[in-house]
Parts: sequence; structure tokens; C-alpha cells
Amino acid sequence: MNIILKSNTLSRSELEAGLSLSRAFFPEAQVEFEEEDNHQSTVSTNLSRENDAVNDELGILHIDIHYPDAPWRIEGYFNCKTGSNFTEVSITLNEEQIKFLLSHPYVGKEGKRKLLLKRGLLALFSQRTGHTPPWGILTGIRPSKILHRLKEAGYPLEDREGSLREVYAIREDKAQLLQEVVSIQQPFLETMKNHPMDVAVYIGIPFCPSRCSYCSFPAYSLKQSREPLEHYLQGLGEEIRATGEWMRTAGLTADSLYLGGGTPTILTIAEIRRLIALMMTHIPHKEALEFTVEAGRPDTLSQEKLLALRASGVNRLSINPQTMHNRTLQRIGRAHTVEDILKVYGLAREIPGWIINMDLIIGLPGEGVRDIQETLEQIKALEPDNLTVHALAIKRGSKEHEQGLTQNLGRELEAMQEVVMAAARSMGAQPYYLYRQKQIAGNLENIGFAKPGLECRYNIGIMEEYQAVIGLGAGASSKIVNLADFSLVSFHHPANWQVYLERWGETQRKRAEAQKILG
Repeated sequence: MNIILKSNTLSRSELEAGLSLSRAFFPEAQVEFEEEDNHQSTVSTNLSRENDAVNDELGILHIDIHYPDAPWRIEGYFNCKTGSNFTEVSITLNEEQIKFLLSHPYVGKEGKRKLLLKRGLLALFSQRTGHTPPWGILTGIRPSKILHRLKEAGYPLEDREGSLREVYAIREDKAQLLQEVVSIQQPFLETMKNHPMDVAVYIGIPFCPSRCSYCSFPAYSLKQSREPLEHYLQGLGEEIRATGEWMRTAGLTADSLYLGGGTPTILTIAEIRRLIALMMTHIPHKEALEFTVEAGRPDTLSQEKLLALRASGVNRLSINPQTMHNRTLQRIGRAHTVEDILKVYGLAREIPGWIINMDLIIGLPGEGVRDIQETLEQIKALEPDNLTVHALAIKRGSKEHEQGLTQNLGRELEAMQEVVMAAARSMGAQPYYLYRQKQIAGNLENIGFAKPGLECRYNIGIMEEYQAVIGLGAGASSKIVNLADFSLVSFHHPANWQVYLERWGETQRKRAEAQKILG
């Protein structure tokens, strides 16, 4: 579909606030803006257009926000043409409805006109599609930050609940989920506030045995040669040394380390030992350090490698099957089987002293509710300490996007999520962090579950942005937190590993300067 947004009362910059919500309803749509007084480009409401033959579906959405000038009202219509079929829906919100909406606390950074725009678009799109997104007008990554901000502003529980429901239009079950997550996070965030010089450190290894069909992250294959990885590790070692020296000078201490990727366990045992020894030697860290390794691909693990990781100080391991169906694993390009997962997990469980997480994805091609149920039955038998469940997000740069796979926005995905919630709770796990992504299937969320007391501090800190994150390696991000108001400045290493090796020093200088100013 092509969607054209128009308004007599909103500027282009105000209309742009509705872009993300438009794409949440119509992920494949091309959205354009049009000035009402631009006669050369105006598309008439009868939807006549020269390139109609090219467009299977065309929608004209006109919305006017009358605020703050009285009388307050929101008026809009959405005309759609598919072939020879024409439909129109319209909405009107009067002053009484708007006053009720604005009587609840609102902590968004956008002005009230943009808030009202989103509520108008939500009403139009829901009427047009027959589907109301579970997260209402929210399209951002971190919905939990709304509750944290409302609580910090001193609003009582009743007002916070009313805001989620009436302002943001979040569905009741998602609002309850959000409140449960925030409640579990609260003591961790208080600790982070009270220890502002504790930071999280991420180190990235952007290499994989093969590329998954849904992956949009920077990940390079080593099928032809390991020489790129060897060059990369040498440069990464230089950044680790420099970062450790800076952290000591700045008085920063790592509360958590996260070795991610890519697939860090693609390294040989000798390479793993050298890299971790370098990290532990140069990065100042707490005695009670949380140290996670993303061991996502079972085909990169062995008993000896697992023993080496544990002996090096790793105390949290992530083994990521994504699904327990061989046909799906083959379809998405994973170079392992369900049998490999079971074998490696068994080996890891024989080694005491670490927390084991497992990642799953709902919405994988060809999978339905029954497939998720069967996967979860096998996962439940394994009894992982943490379970992280993602709703598939098809992003640019992935093979699935290139091949034209579209998201299923139907009820089936929400049914899958309900199965996940029930299974996780039956395993004694509770939701402790969540986040959302662009192009996420069903406009849902990714949820991390943990058995009580086994939550991942790194995940909480990076999602709620109460703690500075120092990112090392190609594609890694750093977030320097302003201790006065917990605003932040972000820096990003180039995703290309070769460019990273040339330029990591620039990012190092920028984040050191930001820490000096904000810290």
C-alpha cells in the first residue's frame, strides 16, 4: 500500500510523528506527506492517480488536530482504493473526549498535538484494519521507561495505570505485564542509581559460522579463511587495553561484561582464553562480576570449550536454539540440529556455577501455535534459568526481507505469545525485562524471563538506560549516562570490521570526553 498523510492544521514535522504508527499497522507501506496547498502534487480524495496501475493499493489519510485553540477536536478520514474497490472510514473526537485523555499524566517528550495525532491515527487505522495493536500508540523500543518516569515524577499507582490505559491506549494485559516487569526491575535500578560509576561493558565478535535468514546484524562468515578474525582480534585487543586504562583513570568499574556477536564461540579455545584473559586483566571489574557469553550456536560448542569458558570466569551462558524443529532450523540457515542443542545443553548443565539462558523466536517461517507449544515442551524439560523469547522482526539487510517475507499480523502470533507466557510461568520464571523492535511481528514485544534471583543485570541496565554501557568492537554502541537526569549520549563503532580497526580510536576519544562532561 501507498499511504499519503495530509492535514490542514499540522505541519509536516508534526505529521512525521505518525510515521512509526502508520508502519506498525502497514509494515510494507510506502508513506508520503503532502501539503494541502501544493496543487501540483495534491492527490484528490477520489484517489485518481496516474500511477494507480503501479500501486495495488492506495490510501489517502487526512487528519486535523484542533488544539490548543477551542473548540478542541480531532477529525480524520482514511480513503483506500484496492483495484476498483473503494472504502472510507472516519473519526471525530470531541472536546470532552480530549479533555478526559489529557487529564491523565503524560511523560512523553513530544508535545500534546503529536500525542493527539497518534490517538487519531490509532482510531482510524484500527477502524480500517479491524485490529488494535496491543501496545496502543507506542512504537518505541522501551515502553517500560514510561512507568519508570511516571513513578519518578511521583504519580501514584492509580494515575500510572490510568495513563497506560487512557493516554497510551495500551491493552490491559500488556499494561499488567509492564507493571510486573517494572516492579521486578526496581531494586536493580536503585542499585544502579546508588553506584553511578559502575558500568556495563559489551565486547562484540562480528563473525558467524553461517548467516541466519532473519539476521540483520553485522556478521561475517569464516567459511573461506580465519585470517579476518585474527586481524580483528588483534585490533580489538588494542581497544580493550586502551579502554581499560581510560576506565581506571575515570574511576569506572565493570559491573557486567557481555561477550556478544555474531557468535563469540566461533573462536578457538586458545583464542577464547587469550581474549578473556585480556579482558579480565585490563578491564577494571567488580568481584561479583556478571559475565555473559553469547554461545548462540550449538555447533560452535564442545565440552572442552565450555570448560574453558567457565574456568575463565564466565557465569552466564546463552545457548540459543530459536526453535526445536529441524525443518525450521534448516529453513532459517542454522547449521545445527535439535539433537545438537540437546547434547550441548546437557554438557553445559554438567558444569556447575553458571546461569543458562535460552533464546526462542516466535513467528519463524512456517511455524504456528502448535510448533511453539512443542518447542516449549522440550525447553521446559531442560529447565533453563533464563528464557528470552523474541517476536520475529524482518529488517532491511536480512535474507528474509530481500526475499519478500511479510509479517503475519493475525491473531495467531498473539496466541503464540500467550502460550509462551503460560509456559514460562509454569517453569517458575517471571518476566524481568522487555523491549520492542521496528518491524516486529504482530506489533508485539521481546520478553526476558528469569527464575527469581537469576535475572541478568546487563539486560536490565541496557534496556532501562540507568547505567552507562561501554561498547567495544565492530558495530558496538556506547551510551554515556548523565548522572544528573539520566539522559544519555550514544556513540557507535562502524559495523564494518575493517573500518572499525581504523577508527575505533575516534569513538574512544568521544566517549571519554562525554564521560568527563556528563559524569
